Amino acid sequence: MNDIELNQEAVDLRIEDIEKAAILMLSMGEEAAAQIFKRLNRDEVQALGQAMARLQNISTTEAKWILQQFFVQYKKQSGISGASRLYLERTLDLALGNKFSRDFLDNLYGDSIREELQMLQWIPSETLARFFKTEHIQLQAVMLAFLPSSTSSEVLSFFPPEQHEDLLYRIANLKEVSERVIDEVRHAADRCLNFFASQIGARVDGIKQVAEMINRYKGDRNQMMARLKAQDPELIAEIEKNMFDFYTLQRQTGEVLQQVLQEVPQETLAIALKGVDTNFKKKILAALPKRMAQALETMLMAPGSASINKVEQARAEIMQTVRSMMEQDDMEYQLYEEPVVS
Repeated sequence: MNDIELNQEAVDLRIEDIEKAAILMLSMGEEAAAQIFKRLNRDEVQALGQAMARLQNISTTEAKWILQQFFVQYKKQSGISGASRLYLERTLDLALGNKFSRDFLDNLYGDSIREELQMLQWIPSETLARFFKTEHIQLQAVMLAFLPSSTSSEVLSFFPPEQHEDLLYRIANLKEVSERVIDEVRHAADRCLNFFASQIGARVDGIKQVAEMINRYKGDRNQMMARLKAQDPELIAEIEKNMFDFYTLQRQTGEVLQQVLQEVPQETLAIALKGVDTNFKKKILAALPKRMAQALETMLMAPGSASINKVEQARAEIMQTVRSMMEQDDMEYQLYEEPVVS
């Protein structure tokens, strides 16, 4: 595809917005990209990071179109920018005094302490809970109140159930927090970050490693799994989930994909494909009969979104189908990357 054949509509049709953002991030260099990441929430960072890692087969011409589109949009929207919080804070402090300016700015920009605590959402919830338990219960409630609800809910789940009611009651009764308590929260957040830093060592994903090892195991795999399950059924469930990862569909032959997709309802497949990259979708569509592929493509292009839990459930159902077919020796499914010769 050359410059003459390529047009912006073709690029927009083939490349999704998240992939365009990934191309832009990769084009601007590490330092500039890092500044962008700082302004995104955890889900946005994860989605964009995955898109950047999986990006492939983008031509120079397509990348040029995407960058040009960005600068066109930038020119339309750029001009005099709004004042930063720091600028307004200094100006209004002189005019109104600290207390009045703080109330006004919190309404404009959101609670400053809430923004400062955003860093804590990157700490594993179990680690946060361990730290919180060392603090006074009222401070625990205040910190949980300022964290994103998804993070605070996960942290709460690591507290003993008998403490949940007390913490939730304290949070529900919070209306205003004094400057003195906010200072305590800031100090506690600093202590928490230091606590987390002291816990960091070499990270090993043991479950994923075991899953890969069992996938390559030459002996009686079923007997091995049965022995592990006798020791810890919950652990083996996590290992099995990693063994049958949804993205292993990408490495299957067209024949194997056809076998699997014949057993999967199209509605389930459409939900499971939410958030995957364009090349993955293309491989799935290529394995389907033309009419079914067209119907699935229509479903994928329809507006709307699905919750992460719903997507994960759909993917788990598909991989359970794969597992059942493997156990019946109905197909040769490739669970891991194998070396090939040409």
